Amino acid sequence: MLFSSHAFLLLFLPVVLTGYFLLGRLQSAIWSRLFLLAASFIFYGWFNYSYGVMLLLSILWNYSWGWLLLEVPAEKKILRRLTAGFAVTGNLLLLGYFKYADFFLDNLNRLFATDYPLLHILLPLGISFFTFQQIAYLVDICKGNFTRRCPLLTYALFVSFFPQLVAGPIVLPGEMIPQFEDRKNLNWNPGHFAEGLWLFAIGLAKKLLLADLIARTIDPAWNSTGAVLPVDAWGAAVGYTLQIYFDFSGYCDMAIGLGLMFNIRIPQNFNSPYKAADIRDFWHRWHITLGRFLAEYIYYPLGGSRCGLFRTCINLMITFLLSGLWHGAGWLFILWGGLHGAAVTFCRVRRELNVRTLPPFCGRILTFLFLVLTWVIFRAETPDQALKIYRGMFSFSPAEWLKGPLDPSTNTLVLYLLALSIVWFLPNALECRQSFRPTAFTAIVTVILLVASCFSMARLSPFIYFNF
Repeated sequence: MLFSSHAFLLLFLPVVLTGYFLLGRLQSAIWSRLFLLAASFIFYGWFNYSYGVMLLLSILWNYSWGWLLLEVPAEKKILRRLTAGFAVTGNLLLLGYFKYADFFLDNLNRLFATDYPLLHILLPLGISFFTFQQIAYLVDICKGNFTRRCPLLTYALFVSFFPQLVAGPIVLPGEMIPQFEDRKNLNWNPGHFAEGLWLFAIGLAKKLLLADLIARTIDPAWNSTGAVLPVDAWGAAVGYTLQIYFDFSGYCDMAIGLGLMFNIRIPQNFNSPYKAADIRDFWHRWHITLGRFLAEYIYYPLGGSRCGLFRTCINLMITFLLSGLWHGAGWLFILWGGLHGAAVTFCRVRRELNVRTLPPFCGRILTFLFLVLTWVIFRAETPDQALKIYRGMFSFSPAEWLKGPLDPSTNTLVLYLLALSIVWFLPNALECRQSFRPTAFTAIVTVILLVASCFSMARLSPFIYFNF
C-alpha cells in the first residue's frame, strides 16, 4: 500500500487510528498492539500476501536468535559472537538471495561464458530496511548495548511498524521498543496528532505536487532512444536531483508524521542535504539512519579513523562501496558509491592536512553540481543511458545548445525554480517542527495540502526508495 493513495488516506489510516486508540482504552494493552501489528502486516502484504509470510519468518528467526543471545552470559564473548554471526549470516543470505542472486549469476555468466538461467526474483518491499534493522538488533544484544527482554509482539511491532517498514528510517531497538512498551502511548494525544497530520500533509505534497510532477517532465529525456540535446540532458539531470530529493524527503516527513499520530517518535532521516557545504556534510544530512548504521556496524568495526589516515581512507571507501551495493544490485550503484566514497575521502584528507576550505556558498554550489552529475549514474538503468545523458550535458556543439528542449513550456522552468528555492532557502520540516503550534493557520495549510494532494492521486507512483 502507498501512503500517496486514496485507499491509505481515506480508509486504512482512519480505521487503524480509530481502532488503535479505542482498543488502547482496554485494561490490557495487548489488543491495541495486536491490532497495530495486524494492520502493519495488511499494509505490507497489500500487493502480495507472500511478502507478509516472508516478513513473519524473518521476525521469528531474529527474535529466536536474539532470545538465545540474551541467554548467553556476557563473559562468554566468543560464544556470543559466534551465535550473533550465525544469525546475521542468515539475514545476509536472505537479502543476498532476493536482491543479489540475479546480479551474481549475470556476472558469473559474463565472466566464465556460462549460461546459468537468471531467477528473476521479485524483490520484496523494504527487505533491505527491515533486514538491516534486525541485524542491528542482534549486534546490539551481542555488544551489550541492548539487554531488554521484550515480548514477541513488541519485537514484531519494532520491525513491522508500517510508517517506517518499507523505506526507513533504519531504527534501533533502544529507541523504538521502549516506546511500544509505554502504556501512555496508547492514549490519543491531540497535540501529537495535529503535528503528525501537518507533517504528513507536507510530505504528501512534496511527493505528489513536486516529485511526481518533476518526474513527468524528465521522463521523455531519460526514455529517449536517440541522442539527448544539452538543454534536455541538463534538465533530466537537475530534474532527477530534485525529484529524488522531494520523493525521499516527502517519505521521511510522512513517516515521522504517521509515527507521531500513534505517539511514536521516529528518528529524523533527512535534514536539507542540498544545503551541505561538502559531500561529507551531505552524508550527515541524507538518509541519516543509513549513515548511522554503516558507521556503527561497518566503518567502526573496520577500524574507523583509529589506524592512521591511509587505513581511514580504505575504510571509508569500503563503507561507501557497500552503501552503493545496498542501494541496488548493479555496477552503476557500486560506481556511484565509489564516487561518493572518493569525495568523502578527499574531504577527510583535506581536513587532516588542514587545507583551507572554500567559502560555504561556493562549497554548496560545487557539492550540488557533484550530486547532479552522480545522480545520473544512480538513475540510469544501463551504462549506455548514463553516457547518453552525459554526452548531452557536455556537448560542444553550438547548434545543439541552441535547439530548444523537448518540452518548451515555461511551466517546467518555473517548477524547477520553485523547487530549488524550497531546497535552498526555506526551512525544512525539522526546523519548522521546533516552532510548530496547532493554530488555525496550520490547520488551513494542512487541509489545503491534503485536498490538493488528493486531487493529484490519479496516477499511483511508488517512492523511489521502495526499490532498495
